Amino acid sequence: MNKKNNKKRGTASIAIICTVFALFLVHLFNVQVIGTAEETQAAVSVVSVAVPAIRGEILDRNGYPLVTNKQVNKIVFNYLSFPKDYTERNEIILELIRMFRKNKVEWNDNLPILLTKKGTLKFDNDKPNETSYLKSEAFLDLNYYADVDDCFNALVSKYKLDDYPLKDARDIASVYYSMVKNGFNTGRDYEFASDVSSALVSAIKERSDHLPGVDVQVSSERDYYDGTLAPHILGIVANISEEEYESKKEEGYTINDMVGKSGIESVMESYLRGINGVKTITTDADGNKSEEYTQLPEQGNTVILTIDRDLQMAAQTALAEGVKRLQISTDRSYMLTGSVVVMDTRTNEVLAIASYPNYDNSTYQDDYEKLSKDVSKPLWNRALKSTYTPGSTIKPAVAMAGLEEGLIKGDMGIVCTGIYTHYRDYQPRCTKVHGYQNVVQAIYNSCNIYFYDTARRLGIEKLNSYFSMFGLGEPTGIELSESEGTVDTVQHRELKGELWTPGLTIQAGIGHGDNQFTPIQLCSYVSTIANRGTRYKAHVIKSVKSSDLSETVMETGSQVLSNASFSEENWDLVHRGMLLVGTESYADFSKVPCKVAAKTGTTTVSKRVNGRKIETYNGFLITFAPYEKPEIAICVSVEGAGSGGSTAPIASAIMEHYFATKDTNETLEKENTLLR
Repeated sequence: MNKKNNKKRGTASIAIICTVFALFLVHLFNVQVIGTAEETQAAVSVVSVAVPAIRGEILDRNGYPLVTNKQVNKIVFNYLSFPKDYTERNEIILELIRMFRKNKVEWNDNLPILLTKKGTLKFDNDKPNETSYLKSEAFLDLNYYADVDDCFNALVSKYKLDDYPLKDARDIASVYYSMVKNGFNTGRDYEFASDVSSALVSAIKERSDHLPGVDVQVSSERDYYDGTLAPHILGIVANISEEEYESKKEEGYTINDMVGKSGIESVMESYLRGINGVKTITTDADGNKSEEYTQLPEQGNTVILTIDRDLQMAAQTALAEGVKRLQISTDRSYMLTGSVVVMDTRTNEVLAIASYPNYDNSTYQDDYEKLSKDVSKPLWNRALKSTYTPGSTIKPAVAMAGLEEGLIKGDMGIVCTGIYTHYRDYQPRCTKVHGYQNVVQAIYNSCNIYFYDTARRLGIEKLNSYFSMFGLGEPTGIELSESEGTVDTVQHRELKGELWTPGLTIQAGIGHGDNQFTPIQLCSYVSTIANRGTRYKAHVIKSVKSSDLSETVMETGSQVLSNASFSEENWDLVHRGMLLVGTESYADFSKVPCKVAAKTGTTTVSKRVNGRKIETYNGFLITFAPYEKPEIAICVSVEGAGSGGSTAPIASAIMEHYFATKDTNETLEKENTLLR
């Protein structure tokens, strides 16, 4: 009896468990299958897309804007939703083109094939690089000698454009050309046009049903206070390359991001870029879309430079006008070029850097082909990258070396007869017969004989050790890319397969031989002279602040690289020689409202012009002021100037602006003090 009851109870328990389990399975089915089906019906797709952060601004030392942002409407092809079929693509592209034609608005058209008024095709002669890319293996894979018809026929065949009129086929092909070149085939969205008017945007939105994959994006672009202001320093931004994306994607970059390519935009990329946001786009079964920010973008930090905006413009103007005057006066058969560097002697903050010829950052992309072909190399930053034989600008350093080593003294000198006769087999000349010269007079008159003899007695190793104390042939420390330069040494000559000779030593004493220094090194050098031996690290970045300027993220103070403990008496002698150059020589600073110290330099160089080798003269000037309490140091270099003294008007104009502005600011400060 008990066994029967136990069996019944066991059967009942199993039945209850099975029933509960069955009910659980039904519930699970409802949740997992039916519920999911209902949700799927409500939301067909959920896509997360990156929202580009607004890039940080770049300001000058006084808070004036150099690079900001402007809001623009962009028409883009979304890679994920743009049709893959060429027939469908062609109709979409042509409809867009017709809308832009009707509104007389340009789209991104870089195809190097033009349609002439006669209805024929020709290559765009201003775009040889684009033509090469068109024929390259990366695009049409044609022979380099393929003509314009070969290229166009290949485009028509590749993109199925046979049924279109010539003009339409050419314009559609131009879009494909830019799509491929800009990486649309690798998943990058393509920017069809930028800075599109609101009226045209509205028209495109009204036709959105006929334009699948065509999106309107409200974005930001770099906006320049003046595109010609310090373009070599500020740099540019552009689409991230595939290589950059591969190396940066772990840092949160997307294939559609913009990155700094040069200048401050590049070296301060990590501060300027900001943090991208995330937007979730939900599409239901009826095609209705809703958007929600799951992460708001954060604007990049603000970078504040040591550059003074107004002084930068004054330096650029003085350089351009000065070079143009020299172009006329020297009647050169080639274009003169040059650079200017201006520093605060108390910190080596760079107040201005100019290179001539210049270019416009705001039109850089459109002008690149022309700029890259220009024989005067406007894209090249001569102030930081070019190296020159410094000529007589080296003589203050040689004088200091001789004085510190006790080989020369202020009250003793030599007689310049115009020829250095110490060696029988090598007797170089001076520019003239100077007669008796002490160190102050030798600097003022730039007497080669005096400095030949000083260099000979020093020897090249000792001489070069002093050059190093002044930072010559060494990086200045500026945050931007710079050339290191070259110091002429025994080892340097051995690497060239040459033997060192005594003649090379005495040539080094007047800044010749293989000594090659950059303008920014020469500016840092004269700043060190002005500071009586304190050499600061050059810098162009003052600080980094949050986008609203409420917090300081990073600040760059002055940094001493070296401090030469030279005799004050010796510094006085060198300064007095440079004062005579700045006040009594043909280097005219009469309009500057204070005493100016300076040294000029002229070097002979060979240049090839139109296949013919010619000799010309580069001109240099290093200077500081005020003489009694230095604040500003300048280096001017002009290739083909004729002489160093002829570049003085450039430095003088910069100083005139600097001190005029300084006086105004001091007056205003005193007035404000009284008002308080």
